[in-house]
Amino acid sequence: MKIKFYAIVALVFFGVQSSSAQTVIQGTGPSSGLNTGEISFGGKAGINFTTLLGENADNTSAKVGAFIGGVVEIPVADNFYVQPELVFALQGADLGPSNVSLVYVQIPLMAKYHITDEVAVELGPQVGFLLGDNWDEDLNGQDTNSTDLGINLGGGYRMDENFYFQLRLGFGLSKVLDFSGTHNGAVSVGAVYFL
Repeated sequence: MKIKFYAIVALVFFGVQSSSAQTVIQGTGPSSGLNTGEISFGGKAGINFTTLLGENADNTSAKVGAFIGGVVEIPVADNFYVQPELVFALQGADLGPSNVSLVYVQIPLMAKYHITDEVAVELGPQVGFLLGDNWDEDLNGQDTNSTDLGINLGGGYRMDENFYFQLRLGFGLSKVLDFSGTHNGAVSVGAVYFL
C-alpha cells in the first residue's frame, strides 16, 4: 500500500512536470545569460556512495548505489535559484558479512547560487520516504524508520545550456533505526540534463 502511494505521487509529479515543460519556455542556462526568468525542467541520474554514520557504526563501510529523478530550476534573484527535486535512490551500507540495502524516494529542496556562469554552490534540506529494505521486518524489535530527514551540501558545473554536473554530500538527521543511533550518509556524483 505504501509503495503504491509513493508510485502515484511520483507519477503525478512527472506528469505535471511533462505538461508544464510543454507550455513553459525552457531556461537556456548560462550560455545565453543566467536569470532569464524562465523555469527549467530536467532529469538527473548518477551514482552514490552511502554508509551509516553514528556511534554504533564502527564496522560499516560505503556501499555503491545509484539514483534517478527529476528537477525543476526556478530563478529567484540574480544568480540565485530554488531547485526542488524528486529522486529515487538506492542506498545502504556494507556491514562486513552482510549488506544493508535501503530504497528511498527523496525530495530535496535546494537553494543554488551561481558564483560564475558555470560554477554553482547548493544547500538545502531533504525528506526521504523508505520504499523498501532488505532487513527483516523486525530487527531487534525495531522497524526501519519510514521517514528520513537530512541536509545536502554540494556544488555543480554547468557545461552548457543542457548539461549540469553535480557533487553532493548528504547527511541524515533522522535515525535509520531507533536503537542503533545510526544515520544515513551519502556522497553522490551525477548529471542533470535540462530540456
